[in-house]
Amino acid sequence: MADTIESLQTKLKMYEENGAAKLYYALNRKMWEMADLLNGTNLKNLALDDPKDKTFDRLKVIWNDSSSISSAVQALGIAIGVTGDESKDVQNNRRRTTPETIADVLGDNKGQQA
Repeated sequence: MADTIESLQTKLKMYEENGAAKLYYALNRKMWEMADLLNGTNLKNLALDDPKDKTFDRLKVIWNDSSSISSAVQALGIAIGVTGDESKDVQNNRRRTTPETIADVLGDNKGQQA
């Protein structure tokens, strides 16, 4: 039973994180990996005359899509207000909505905070 509770707590923790920020940082890491792959490949060493070698075609897919991927990641970062501190950005700092928090916002209620 303890394993079940721990697995449920782990799953719940994932929903309490800021998914958009987590996605931003994951995509940003993938862009780094794409850049490393491109930088690590010397086009002079590719067998362009071998029809079975698809390396060049696969590299073309990466650099053709790189502009749209980088624009989307940048737009996502701007939209969610990424600060550059991954641990801070991924933490979900939103307050939970409860009847008391709604009453606090509306005012004139016994639960209103001073």
